[in-house]
Amino acid sequence: MQPPISIFRAAAWLVAVLWATAQGVAMAQQKPPVASASHKPRHESLKLDDNLLVLEVRLDGFVLSGSLGAYQDGVQFLLPLGELAKLLTLDISVNPGAGSATGNVLSQDRAFSLNVANSRVNANGREATFEPRQVRVIDNDIYVSSELLSRWLPIDLEVSLPTMRLRVTPREPLPLQARLEREREAAHLIGPQARVLDAGYPFVPMPYQLISTPFIDQSIGTDVRVGNGIRQTRASYTAYLTADVLGMEGAAYVSTSNGRLATDWRWTLGRNDPDAGLLGPLRARSFQIGNISMPSLRNITSASPKGYGATVSNRRLDQPANFDRETLRGDLPPGWDVTLYYNDALIGYQPSRADGLYAFEDLPLSFGRNEFALVFNGPLGQRRTQRRNYLLDQLTVQPGELLYSLGQLHAQSGASLTTAGFELGLTKTMAANASLARVPLSRTGETVGYGVVGLRGYLDWAIVTAELALAQRGGALVEVGLKTAYANYALDLLHTQAQGNYESDLFPAAGIRRRSLMRLQGTLVASGLPRMPITLVAQRQVFASGATNDSASGRLSLTLDGNSITNGLSWQRVDGATMTSGTLQIDRRMANTSFSGQLAYLLRPHARVESLAITANRQLGRNFTLNTGLLHTLSSHQTLLTAGLSKQFDAFMLTFSGSYSSDKEFAFGLMASMGLGRDPRSGKWKFDALSMAGTGAVSARAFVDRNMNGVYDAGEEPVPNAGFAINSGGRSPNNTDETGMAFINRMTVKQYTDIALDPGTLEDPLWMSMKPGVRILARPGGVQSVDFPVVSGSEVDGTVILLENDLRRGIGDALVELVDELGNVVASTRSSSDGFYLLTQVLPGQFTLRISPEQMASLKLGGGKERQLTVPADGDFISGQDFELQVPGL
Repeated sequence: MQPPISIFRAAAWLVAVLWATAQGVAMAQQKPPVASASHKPRHESLKLDDNLLVLEVRLDGFVLSGSLGAYQDGVQFLLPLGELAKLLTLDISVNPGAGSATGNVLSQDRAFSLNVANSRVNANGREATFEPRQVRVIDNDIYVSSELLSRWLPIDLEVSLPTMRLRVTPREPLPLQARLEREREAAHLIGPQARVLDAGYPFVPMPYQLISTPFIDQSIGTDVRVGNGIRQTRASYTAYLTADVLGMEGAAYVSTSNGRLATDWRWTLGRNDPDAGLLGPLRARSFQIGNISMPSLRNITSASPKGYGATVSNRRLDQPANFDRETLRGDLPPGWDVTLYYNDALIGYQPSRADGLYAFEDLPLSFGRNEFALVFNGPLGQRRTQRRNYLLDQLTVQPGELLYSLGQLHAQSGASLTTAGFELGLTKTMAANASLARVPLSRTGETVGYGVVGLRGYLDWAIVTAELALAQRGGALVEVGLKTAYANYALDLLHTQAQGNYESDLFPAAGIRRRSLMRLQGTLVASGLPRMPITLVAQRQVFASGATNDSASGRLSLTLDGNSITNGLSWQRVDGATMTSGTLQIDRRMANTSFSGQLAYLLRPHARVESLAITANRQLGRNFTLNTGLLHTLSSHQTLLTAGLSKQFDAFMLTFSGSYSSDKEFAFGLMASMGLGRDPRSGKWKFDALSMAGTGAVSARAFVDRNMNGVYDAGEEPVPNAGFAINSGGRSPNNTDETGMAFINRMTVKQYTDIALDPGTLEDPLWMSMKPGVRILARPGGVQSVDFPVVSGSEVDGTVILLENDLRRGIGDALVELVDELGNVVASTRSSSDGFYLLTQVLPGQFTLRISPEQMASLKLGGGKERQLTVPADGDFISGQDFELQVPGL
C-alpha cells in the first residue's frame, strides 16, 4: 500500500528545505569582514577542521589519552606541547598567549625554553632555530611538529594514521613509567580493556528515565536507474534512534523504500553496568531483550540467526564473548564503511549494508595482547575509531567467582536456540567452564542438546585448555589446546577430535572427524624497517571417509608513509588437488585523501586476477568531498564505476552519486543525512552532519560559585569559553558559550570517562574549579548533566626561619602542608634556600597550616607551631605566615 505522499516527493521536499535552511543559516551566521592585521597568527594558514586528528596516546601498553587533538599539515604532524607534557608529567609550562614555553626536561639542569615569535628554542643545552611552519599557536596550546619534539625531548613519537594512534617510546626512563609499573603490579591490571589511567574522580551517575527524547541518525534519498530498456525510480528512508525507554537503554532501526514490500526494523532494550548492579541477586552486568545476536558456540554452531530473544550476563563488559574468540558487531550508517585492524595489521573491510550493521565474526585471540581497532570512514572523509583490547595472559575470573551468560533466541524461521555458559574460578591459576545449549541443526532443523565441560590452566608462560562436549544424540568431542608466547610472537596449538556419532553444524556426521591447527603471529622488527605484523596458520582436517584437507595461510602487513598494506596467501590441498590464492589490501589515509584497494588473485591451478575493488576520497575545498570507486570481477566480466560529490553543512550532509555498469546501466542518486539530539538542560536541539545516536553526550556547565555551595543558583555568573579535558588528556572541541554551557557529544559508551575543567582556558588566572573532575558512564542517546563550580583561588606565603645560636636564618627544603578539616593534606610545598614558601591555587575554607610533623621529628626540631587558617572566597592572598623552628637545647 502506497503512502498518501510518495517517498520520492517527500525526499525531494526535504532536500529542498534542508538546502534552503543551510543557506539561510550560513547567511545569518556571516560576520562582517575584519580588517587585516599586520601580524597574522600562524595557525591561520591551517584549515583546522579539515586536518584535525583525534589520536590515542600509548606508552608501554597504557592508554594515556583516547582523544588527543592533533593536526596534519602536509607530511608533518603537529602535536600539542602543553597537553603532551601533562600526559607524560614533564615539567614544561606553556603560555599560548605569549607564544612561549618554559621548564625542565627530567632534571633541573636541563632547562627548556621556547619562543614562537622568534622561532627559537633552548633544549638539551643548545639554542637552535626552526621553521615557523613547524610550530603553531592554535587555540589554547602550542602545537609542535612531532619531528621537532622528538629532537627536543628524549622520546620518539610515531603517528599511525590508519589506526589513529600516537605511540610514545622514551629514549630515557620517564618518572611516569615507574609509576605506571607500580600501579600495574599493585592492581594486577588484567582483562580485555587496555590499561587506562584512573584519575580518581568521583562518579556521577546518570539516572534512567521512563522515556527520553531520542538521538536520531537519519537519511533520506532517491535514485534513478536507467538502462537495458528499464527505468526505475526508488526512494528510501533509514533511521537509527537511541533513548531511555521504560528505564532502560532503547535502540531502534528502521529502513523502508517504495520498492520494498515490507519495512525492515529492529529494536532492543537493555542495561549495562560495569559494577554488576543489575537484576538484584543475579548481579548482572548486562541484559538485553529484542532483536539480539548471540555469540557462536565453540564446535557447535556459528553466529546466531536473526530473531527475537533475551540475554543476561555478569561477564565484564570489556571481556570477549568467548574465551579466545571475539565477534565485533555494531551499527554502520548508510554511506560509511569500516576497516578492521588487529595488532596494527589491516585484516578486514566492510561497507554499509541494508540492515545498517557490520559484523566481524569469530576473530581469534592469542596469548598476550590482542588489540582491535575499528576505523569508521564516512562519505565526507570523516573518521572515528573504536578500540577493543584484550589481554589473554592471566586468569580473568577470581577464585570462587562465578561468571555466567544466559540467552534465549526465537529465530525468524521458527526455530529456538537456548544457551547457558558458566566459568568458575578454582584457584589463582585455574578455572573451570561449563555450558548447556539447545540449538537447531541447519541440515535437518532438528533441535539437539549439547553439554560442555572444560578446564583452563594459566601458567606464567602459557594457557592450557581441555574441553569435552557431549551431544544429546550420542557421541563426544574432545579438544585440547596450548597458547604461549616468546619475544614478539604468540603460538596457538589446538587439536579437536570427534568420537562416535557426534554431530553439529560445525562437525557434520559424515564430515570432519579430526582437526589440528597451529597459529603463529607476532611482529617482525628489524633495524631501519617499519614494524611488520605477521600471521602464519597451518591446519589439517581428517574426514569420516579418511580423506584429508591440508591448508596453510600467511599474512604480512606494514604501515609506511600513511599506507597500511596487507598481503595474504592461502594454500589448500583436498584429495591431491591444490589451490593457492591471495588477497592484497591497501588502505591509505592522509589529511585530505583516502584510498582503499583490494585485489583478489589466484596463483594455482591457474594464475589470474579474480577481482579488483578501489575506492578513493578527495576533499575539494572546505566541506566538499569527491569519492570514486571501481569494482571489477573477472569471472563474470562485470565492471562497476561509481562517483559522488558530498557537501557537509553544519546541520546535515548532501551526497550526489552516480554509477555505470558494464551492463550499460546508469544510476543517479541524491541523499541527505543528519544526526540530531536534544540538550535537556538548555532545551536546544543539536544538529550534526555526522552520526550521533550510537554515542553519549555531556551537558557541562561552568559558573562562578559565589556562595560556594556547589550548586548553580540564580544570579551566579556563567563562565564562557571554558574548555574540558577528557580522560586526563585531549580537550573537547566544544567550549562553553556565553551562558556557561557546553554540549560535548560522541562520548564512548559502556565505559567510564573522566571529565575535568581545563584551568588553562579560564579567563581569570585566579579562578579554579571546586571539582578536580568527575567520572561518568555514558550511554547511547543519553545526556549527562555535569556542573563545574568555579571559585577564586588564593595564595599563602611566608618564610620558614631557623633559630640557632641567637641567629635567625631562612631554612630551605622545609615541607609546608595545608590540612583540611578531615585531616587530609590538600596542598604542600617546600621552602626555597632563603626559607620562602608559596602555596598556590588554594580553595576557600578552613585549614591547618603546619610544617610536616614527620620532617620535624626526623630533624629533631622544635617550634613551628601549627595554626588555623581561613582562606577567603574572594581570592585575597594570605601573606606573612612565618614559622620559627628551633634546635632543642639551644
